[in-house]
Amino acid sequence: MNSLLNIYSAPLQGYTDHIWRNNHAKYFGGITRYYTPFIRLEKGTIRNHDIKDINPDVNTSTVVPQIIACQPQEATILIDAIKNLGYTSIDINLGCPHPPVALKHKGSGMLKYPDEFAKFLQAIAQYRDIEFSVKMRLGWDDNKQWQEIVPLLDIINPTHITIHPRIGTQKYKGDLDLSQFEAILASCHYPILYNGNIESIADAITIKEKYPNLAGVMIGRGLVAHPYITSTDATNQTVQNFHDSLMEAYCNSYTGGEGQIVTKMKSLWELFLPEADHKARKAIKKSHTLQQYATAAHDAINSVTIG
Repeated sequence: MNSLLNIYSAPLQGYTDHIWRNNHAKYFGGITRYYTPFIRLEKGTIRNHDIKDINPDVNTSTVVPQIIACQPQEATILIDAIKNLGYTSIDINLGCPHPPVALKHKGSGMLKYPDEFAKFLQAIAQYRDIEFSVKMRLGWDDNKQWQEIVPLLDIINPTHITIHPRIGTQKYKGDLDLSQFEAILASCHYPILYNGNIESIADAITIKEKYPNLAGVMIGRGLVAHPYITSTDATNQTVQNFHDSLMEAYCNSYTGGEGQIVTKMKSLWELFLPEADHKARKAIKKSHTLQQYATAAHDAINSVTIG
């Protein structure tokens, strides 16, 4: 791995909770900072699950909470709660492409409304003791909407901006628009991180070589799929230990019984080790008990060439 390459872990709802983050740092490392899945309000209050996930007492890795909001009042409630936990860095989500979120002018949906975004930024700029960063797309439904958004970021003077070079309506499909990414890189005076379609350290190094001025890369889905890519000496046994440690931690933290744990672990395989043996993956999907699941997962992990 290139020691000069700063690698950040992108937030992924349903995957990169504190249990995943802590275990990734323990077994693989190589991450500069882990960003939490976005924290939001539901019916005017922060979800208890979100507060538990960012509690410093349960986080052993270097963590930056991420928030998603559209109204200034929402943002201040979130920031106050995070600040009270002792955090001094917060990331702003302008990237989530899911329509139920974006159509409420949140995530990448906010990129279509620069006037609303300016009011949002003015409200959070009062937090002089908080460093803000931004994770964003090129726009919601137009690849040049960033042109009105990026200049507004001077209001908060972000530490860096992470760019995923797609628009929100693409979700995670279609071509990356590197020409617009390059336009941002050329015109923006803030440090830029690249995010999108990085499946290996070789991919990350290629991006860094193409854009030497990058401050780093952020990996999301590729890191959940292949968590070992940030390690120089990972083996199948390392991956097995990582997996088993996840399962043990979820067993200790979930109170809904064996079925709930199996369902949680099976959801990991929606992204994890996509090249694993088809028969073993099918057995994972059909498993109902922890023993059935653990046996199938062991077979799947050992069907992959690692190291």
